[in-house]
Amino acid sequence: MTWRSRVRRAALVAVADALPALVFGVILLVGTSNIAREQVPPAHPLDTTAYALLVLAGGAIAVRRYAPLLLLAAEMSIISTYTALGYPHGPANLAVAVAVFTVGLRLAPRTASRAGPACAVILTSAAAVSYARGYVDGGWRLVSVLLGDLLLILVPVLLGALLRLSRVASARAEEEETRRRIEQMRLRMAREVHDVVGHGLSVISLHAAVALHVLDRRPEQAQVALEAIRRTSVDALNELRATLALTRAGSEHADTLAAGAVPVAGDARDSSPPAAAAPQERPGAPRMPLTGLSRLPGLIAEVRLCGTAVDLVTDGELTELPAEVDLAAYRIVQEALTNVLRHAGPAEVRVALTAAGDHLRVEIVDSPVAGPGTPVTGHGLRGLRERVAELGGTLTAGPCPQGGWRVRSDLPIGATAALPDPAGAAR
Repeated sequence: MTWRSRVRRAALVAVADALPALVFGVILLVGTSNIAREQVPPAHPLDTTAYALLVLAGGAIAVRRYAPLLLLAAEMSIISTYTALGYPHGPANLAVAVAVFTVGLRLAPRTASRAGPACAVILTSAAAVSYARGYVDGGWRLVSVLLGDLLLILVPVLLGALLRLSRVASARAEEEETRRRIEQMRLRMAREVHDVVGHGLSVISLHAAVALHVLDRRPEQAQVALEAIRRTSVDALNELRATLALTRAGSEHADTLAAGAVPVAGDARDSSPPAAAAPQERPGAPRMPLTGLSRLPGLIAEVRLCGTAVDLVTDGELTELPAEVDLAAYRIVQEALTNVLRHAGPAEVRVALTAAGDHLRVEIVDSPVAGPGTPVTGHGLRGLRERVAELGGTLTAGPCPQGGWRVRSDLPIGATAALPDPAGAAR
C-alpha cells in the first residue's frame, strides 16, 4: 500500500468518525435550544457553558468505535456536569444513551452490566444536585426526571448487550457451519482419494503379479502387463491431482470441476489396448472429465485385462446426467469392480445401468467361478453409502441367493449435492 493510499484511507476513516459526531452535535444543540425556549424557571437558562458542554458531548461520539469506555466516561462527566448545573433536561441526555448503548454493543456483558447501574447512579445523583440547587421542582417533576434518566441508561445498555449477544450467536453459528462444511469436504475428499488410489493399486497389484509370473516364459505378455501398470499409474495420478485440485480451487474453478473439466494429458482409461502408447503429460494439455460414466468402457476394459469377465448393459439416456450423479454412478461401479478383483477371484460380472424417469439404477452382480469369495468389508462401501445418501439415493450390498455379490443403488437424477464446495467451506 502506497503512502497516498494510506493517506486516503486515513482521511476516509477520519470522515467516517467525525461526520456522525458533527451531526449528533448539531442535533444536541438544536434540540436543546428548542426545549430551552419552552421551559420556564427554575431551569437554568442556556449560556456559553451549556453550549460548550453540548459541543463536547457531540464531539466525544467520534471515539465510539475505538474506546467505548472512554466515550462513556467523557459523556458521563459532561452530561452529569450539565445536569448538576441545572440546564434543561432533554436531548442532551441522548449523549449518555449513545454511550451506554455503545458499551453494551462492543464490550463484554459483564462490563456492560456494571457500567449501566454505575451511570444510573451518577446521573440520578447529578439530578439530585440540580434539585438541591433549586433548578428542578420537587414532587412528580423530580420523580419523572429521575425515572427518565434511569430509563435512558438502562434501556440502551440492555439493547446494546442483546444486539451483541445476537451477533455473537450468529458468528458462532456461522463458524459451526463453516466447520461442518470443511468436515464434509474432508470426508468427500477422503472418499475420492480412496476410490482413486484403492482401485489403481488393486489393478497395479494384479498386473504386477501377472508380469512376475510370465516374465521368463512369455516376456511379451509381461510387457503388456507392465504397460498396463504404467497406464493405470498415470491415470490414477491424473485423477488424484484433479481430485486434490478441488481443495485448492476457488468457487469458479470448483464449478468447472463439478462440470467435469480438469487439465490432464489425456484419457489413460480408454478402450484401446493397454499396449498402446499412453499419452504423456504436457503443458497446455486438453481438458478432460474428472470422471464419469463416459469413462466406464475404459474401466471395464482394464478390469477385463485382469482376468475378470465383465458384461455391461445400459438402458435409457446416460449422457445428460447431472455431474454429481454421473460421478457417483461411476464410483459405485468402480468400487464394486475393485472389490471383485480383491475378493471374488476369477468371476463373471454383470454391470447394469438403467435410467428411467427421474432415477438412475446402478446394479453390479458378480458370480464367482472359483467359490463364494471373501465377504466385502472396509471403507469403500461405507463411503459409497455416504455419497449416495448425500444425493438422496439408496444403496444396498450383500450376497445373492444363488451365490456371488450384488451392489445396487438408486440415484435421483435431479440430485445436486455431492461435489465439495471449497469456496463455501472457506467462507
